[in-house]
Amino acid sequence: MSVEYKVVKHASPGVKGGGEYKYYPRITNRRTVKVKELCKHIALMSTFSEGDVMGVLHTFITEIPDLLKDNCSIDLEGLGIFSLHASGEGCDTEEEVTAQKITNTKIAFRPSKRLKTEVSGTKFIKARNFK
Repeated sequence: MSVEYKVVKHASPGVKGGGEYKYYPRITNRRTVKVKELCKHIALMSTFSEGDVMGVLHTFITEIPDLLKDNCSIDLEGLGIFSLHASGEGCDTEEEVTAQKITNTKIAFRPSKRLKTEVSGTKFIKARNFK
């Protein structure tokens, strides 16, 4: 297994007029694996049917938003942690900060150490037909 990358040219960030250009590697040609295909893979590796796996994953996907809105972090041991984060308007005093000042929420995912270790040895190859 290997991951393809291409070379891209970018100007220095935050420099008026672009500044100095440098070349960077960027992963390319990703293939998307949909839930149905993932369920087939899991079913082949276990005693569960594809339908059983699909049912569990569908229920899991449905439960994530409710758990996050209930102020829970979801620790999928061995995979990582999902958590809800909020950002908002800055105020001059602590008393001015209210729920109405929250302007954005996002879901963060922190991969586990095991997952980071598993992908740390990834082999990369340069994609063809990119300049």
